[in-house]
Amino acid sequence: MLKACIVFSAACLFVIGCYVMFKPDLSDLGFIPVLATNPETASEFRSLFAGSFIAYAYLLLRFAFSYNTISIAISIAYIMGFIAFGRIVSFFYEGFNSFGLIVFFGEIFLMLILIFAHRKRKNEIPYF
Repeated sequence: MLKACIVFSAACLFVIGCYVMFKPDLSDLGFIPVLATNPETASEFRSLFAGSFIAYAYLLLRFAFSYNTISIAISIAYIMGFIAFGRIVSFFYEGFNSFGLIVFFGEIFLMLILIFAHRKRKNEIPYF
């Protein structure tokens, strides 16, 4: 029963995230009470809101069907990766702007640093 609830929640998050990420016009989102009338707001909403929802859906499904633990660094790296993917989609719909590019490179940088830190820690031998 718990696994079914987790999978249902993940499916809802995934559908809402994909709906917002790939909807061309974010001025009317229907059941989501937010208006994104200018390109900057639409870009942030598309990348942060939708990217986070898709990342949370992935992590929930991974939690429900995997017995291996996932590190905090990798969890945050997944979230940043999906937010960066949302930013790429927003570049397609809303166009490029300097703030979006700077934030995009920051997201990619943080994601890579977290992955490298996870790999470094994984390769260390515990002595306790």
